[in-house]
Amino acid sequence: MPTNLLAGAGYLLAGVRLIIRPGLRRFVVIPLAINVLLFSAAVYSGVTLFEHLVDSLQSRLPGWLGWLDWILWPMFVLVLLVVVFNGFALVANLIAAPFNGLLAEKVEQILTGRPLDQNSSLATLSAAILPSLIDEIRKLIYAFSLAIPFLVLLFVPLVGQALWFVYTAWVLAVQYSDYPMGNHGLRFRDMRQRLARRRALSLGFGAAAALLSVVPLVNFILMPSAVAGATAMWVRELRGASNYQRASESRVATRSVLLSIDHLSGGMSGEVLTGPHSGQPLSGIPTEDLIDLLQTCYRNDPESAEALEVYLERERGYKTTESISYQRREPPTAPAERMHPDEARAVLGLGLDAGAQEVRSAHRRLIQRLHPDRGGSDYLAAKVNEAKQILLE
Repeated sequence: MPTNLLAGAGYLLAGVRLIIRPGLRRFVVIPLAINVLLFSAAVYSGVTLFEHLVDSLQSRLPGWLGWLDWILWPMFVLVLLVVVFNGFALVANLIAAPFNGLLAEKVEQILTGRPLDQNSSLATLSAAILPSLIDEIRKLIYAFSLAIPFLVLLFVPLVGQALWFVYTAWVLAVQYSDYPMGNHGLRFRDMRQRLARRRALSLGFGAAAALLSVVPLVNFILMPSAVAGATAMWVRELRGASNYQRASESRVATRSVLLSIDHLSGGMSGEVLTGPHSGQPLSGIPTEDLIDLLQTCYRNDPESAEALEVYLERERGYKTTESISYQRREPPTAPAERMHPDEARAVLGLGLDAGAQEVRSAHRRLIQRLHPDRGGSDYLAAKVNEAKQILLE
């Protein structure tokens, strides 16, 4: 259990490192800037109002009570700090909720090697505002209802305070894990059950978040760090380690299929991303069902059809017949969308800090294994070549 507690805390630190990656900073900076502006305006209004109140009070008191000014201002500043640092997290969660859903999505796409969606962020954000606010209110109701017995136990010395800390850790784990799990359509009850199955891991993550939440200034970046960390915990622990891209592994993602190629063995695995088999590994789907999916992809998703052809031939020994192949549509006349650098790194199995020499070495190693002349495929070889070109540019 201590190991799981430390592992959970480690995911929060991993979240701090994740939010500084290119492509994720905007989901941190925008809500943080909005909150800073709101609280700056609130602090300015509060100070101005209190200053007028003190001046009005001083004008009505005798001169010998002028020393009250030296007591009232420190008390006001203390109360203001408590309100700001405690209220910031609450208001920040409400304002940043739509951004947090997108942040969780982008973090998961980076960790799993899936291509980023660059075209609909504004529309997605607008559509997510109302549902996100409703989710936040639902989580607040859950937290307040669960708090009642723990508030009663606070009167028990030491034990009550320890239990309150455990309660806080659990609520924070639920709060931030809701974003990555909600992106996959998990119900609030199912999400809590999944966290409960890994209770020590979840409490370790929540405890680290609770400790950082009381550190001034640091708690300003707690929310995006916790969302990113909870997403990493979901990908690597709660959903299944197979969704995390390991070293010496390449990933090629289309709209409907995610392929994973092991650099050492050449073995291929993957996952279906859309349709009735969404979320299922390719290895667990019968060949007949994969062929049905292949025929569907021929009609509206030719790139996914190519990926499925490669998997069926390499792993199932199934070669596409002409009776099926003729159903494939002609390639669209519009220019193909340019591969995103994150997708290119996933294809070559490289990290963010990979240099030009590492790109060339990874390309050379993969092209030798995936080239059509060596039993590979035109589709995968083209992906590897495109990834090299993108990263070297």
